Amino acid sequence: MRRYEMVLVADPTIPEDAHDRLITGFETMISEGQGVVHKVDRWGRRKLAYPIRKQQEGNYTVLLFDAPPELEREMVRRIKLSDHWLRFFTVRADDQQPPTEEEKQALVEARREHLRRAAERAAQARAEAAAPVATSPPADGQAADAASETVTTPVAEEETPVSTEAPTETGESAAPAASEATTEEEDQ
Repeated sequence: MRRYEMVLVADPTIPEDAHDRLITGFETMISEGQGVVHKVDRWGRRKLAYPIRKQQEGNYTVLLFDAPPELEREMVRRIKLSDHWLRFFTVRADDQQPPTEEEKQALVEARREHLRRAAERAAQARAEAAAPVATSPPADGQAADAASETVTTPVAEEETPVSTEAPTETGESAAPAASEATTEEEDQ
């Protein structure tokens, strides 16, 4: 058996619970293939260095496991067949020591906290989406009531910077740029 470290970058549009199921599937696959999972470190969403498939972020996970080479090749094959993964990277990590029990416990606690915060954000987003927005005019019987309850609030005027050059229709300055001015002089 060899020790491997695999970094997986998942598509950020995948919900957290689906991402957890994908990672749990890999853990199960390793265990069933006579391998041992030493560490599952879920980093969460991180900004990518460059866009991949029009995505600016990725959901990162690092796995440290012992497995036969055939099992690692099967994992790579499944990753390549799936559209859920933006990138992956596998290296042999024979020199890495498995984490201690305290480190494993800290990883589990960090993941629970991450999932709790993700659930709170999802609940808040659902609540904001479900908030009623008054876009239609009131019915005839309610029109008089709505008109009598109308309250006006004063709006503070904001100062805007004053430009000495008049903008054109496109919003650009009417003054020619330095490169345009030299071109006109060369033409004459």
